[in-house]
Amino acid sequence: MHRRFDAWRPVIRHYAVGRSTSIRGNGMAVRPRLWIAIAAFATALCLGLGITVMVMLVSAREASQPSAVVSAYLSHVQHGEISIALRMEGRAANPAEVLLTDKAYSHATDRMTGFRILRTRTTGAGSTVEARIQQKSGQTTATFQLARSESPISLLGVDSWKLRPVGLATVEVTMGAPGRVDATLSGVPLGWKGAVKRIHAFPGTYALAITSQSPWFTLPSAVLPVAGFSGDDTFRVPATLTAKGRDAATAAAEAWFDDCVADPAFHPAQCSFSLSSGAAPGEVWTNPSWQVQSRPTIAIGDWDFGCRVPTTADVSAGGCWPVTTSTPGEVTFHADYSIPATGETGAITSSGAIAAKVEGSISSFTDTGAMFTSVDWAD
Repeated sequence: MHRRFDAWRPVIRHYAVGRSTSIRGNGMAVRPRLWIAIAAFATALCLGLGITVMVMLVSAREASQPSAVVSAYLSHVQHGEISIALRMEGRAANPAEVLLTDKAYSHATDRMTGFRILRTRTTGAGSTVEARIQQKSGQTTATFQLARSESPISLLGVDSWKLRPVGLATVEVTMGAPGRVDATLSGVPLGWKGAVKRIHAFPGTYALAITSQSPWFTLPSAVLPVAGFSGDDTFRVPATLTAKGRDAATAAAEAWFDDCVADPAFHPAQCSFSLSSGAAPGEVWTNPSWQVQSRPTIAIGDWDFGCRVPTTADVSAGGCWPVTTSTPGEVTFHADYSIPATGETGAITSSGAIAAKVEGSISSFTDTGAMFTSVDWAD
């Protein structure tokens, strides 16, 4: 028994220090530490992700607030980023809106220098934001309307707001001159073709420059001030006749008078003078004529924006130069008469001098002179 026991111990010793037992023991020690590290990393990752998501949601909520949307819009306007501001409004591009461009606003003066959100009122699906707009020339108050809109962040319970088209200031521009005039407004072509233009503008002052002049009239440079984001303004620039233009206007009015005098009818059509009646029954007039005793003194007034003249391609919708008579002229009528039934003949003349006037307007110019339009002298 003793020998068997000694012989068996090496086997037991060898088994105790065997490789397989040693490997199993090390593996059991490493795996718990590895899983703890993985769990700690996953926990930290989840916490970090959760915090990140929370921060993103808070930031998204703040950025989507109506006041934040309006602030972003006004910041773009203040920095001259008009195209971006217009996209925020969803305003469609319109070539006729010559001032709603980055280029036009870059040439404007007295632009926005700052703004402050005053209050926000939200009811249902709409929100109203009131802001104070600062320009060098002063302060104004503007109101902006927003509507709830669907967006990806809406699924996370964050409201999204869309800026409605802003009620920009509307300016009615009228060039007090006939026909087309080459001019720029804030450095961009105005595109004046004789019709009143209604355009929108952001807060600022815009310069009008005439890039070509007519031999008949001149137009001055001017500035168009726009205060704030609302209101309707009227911008009128009257033309002034040159000496050549005034002479041409007077000549056109006198030519009309001469045409009336040359008409032998006892009642010349659309003229300011006539007889009360023509030849009596059975009486025949021959060689009728009008004779000028004195010519009317014609006066050409300054441009009148309220003047209404027939609208043609060469006539301005913005007015005309009025033509009046400061001193009436005088005309008389002469004719030979005969009465066939009796054989009587003789000469007749008007019982006295008849007042003659010229009233109308200068509506346009051609290459050779002015175009005069008379008032309606029909009875």
